[in-house]
Amino acid sequence: MLQNIIKKRKTRSDKFPLTLHPTGQFCKKIKGKLYYFGKDKKIALQRYLEQAAFLHTGKTILIEKEDSLALKTLCNLYLEYQEKKVQANNLSAGHFQDQVKSLRKFTTFLGQYCEIEQIGTLDLQNYKQKLLKCFSAQRVNLNIGIMKAMFHWAKKNDVLKNIPNIDAINKVKIIKKERNVFIPEHILKLLQFSDNQMRAMILLGLNCGFGCTDCAELKWNDLDIDNSRVNLPRSKTGIGRNLLLWQDTVDTIAKLPKRGELVFYTRNGNPWVRTIKNIKADGTVKYVNDNAISKSFSKLLKKTGIKAEKGVGFYTLRRTSATMAARSGDPFAVQKLLGHADLKMATTYVQDVSEQTDQVVNNMRKLIIPDAS
Repeated sequence: MLQNIIKKRKTRSDKFPLTLHPTGQFCKKIKGKLYYFGKDKKIALQRYLEQAAFLHTGKTILIEKEDSLALKTLCNLYLEYQEKKVQANNLSAGHFQDQVKSLRKFTTFLGQYCEIEQIGTLDLQNYKQKLLKCFSAQRVNLNIGIMKAMFHWAKKNDVLKNIPNIDAINKVKIIKKERNVFIPEHILKLLQFSDNQMRAMILLGLNCGFGCTDCAELKWNDLDIDNSRVNLPRSKTGIGRNLLLWQDTVDTIAKLPKRGELVFYTRNGNPWVRTIKNIKADGTVKYVNDNAISKSFSKLLKKTGIKAEKGVGFYTLRRTSATMAARSGDPFAVQKLLGHADLKMATTYVQDVSEQTDQVVNNMRKLIIPDAS
């Protein structure tokens, strides 16, 4: 009996651990995920044995610098890395879902078992043409950006020696359209119909160019009420912002009760912007970005009777702040206010500053064509 058990164990241990997939690649399902190791039996076995210790413990897969990696495997690796950023609150759940959807489109177009070394310039150009037929310029650029970011990550982290010629496709040029800002009449109505918390957040949006996440992450330690200042680096860029607070902003914040380290909490005691982790019946995980500020602000707009066009929301306060700040004539101050790394990004928030442009043009004439005046 004991000899039979030993014999069976020996037979099982001698069994080839990988399965031949219909695509021709040798694979193995580990912890619910299917991993591919190539078409050559010996090389596939060697790769599996080198990576088995990492895979079976749930750690990130270690891959030699091989360009024969399947596209699906690369996408899974990249999304696994991005998911950890979501868990660490270094990436929004909304952008993570955009990445999942975008890379799903990419793998569907090229084939999930397509090997990286097989992806040519023409394939990428055809992918861009496919996107142009289905999506707006903004969405096309988002999908192209996500694809490029994945390949840059693979090269930077030694997952791949070489990556496809992603520089062969450029983002679509977008003609900037003027977007709405709030006029003083609208701002007064918003402040009149809002409660203390929303009023304070509106003032921070106008005073400091704060967005939803800025308000949700603001802590009492970030505020210096006595000196009317707020010191809050922008989480997206890490750029520091030490800004002066209006007296209206200080007075409104001073009326808020201290319920924790954060300045703002919902009625249920939750942060106003948070990431919720949902586990489906099949075990898959989906992260949802719950933005209570945007929802409450939309209700407030309806309550005030302000006729808002599509796209107008809490973030319009930030755009309004940037536009008014730009009229001061100091673009670097606008950049600092918005927490941007460069002036180029700051200009996308600034809307109508035609009056200041006229002044600049008039001043140019005085310098270029001197006259008696």
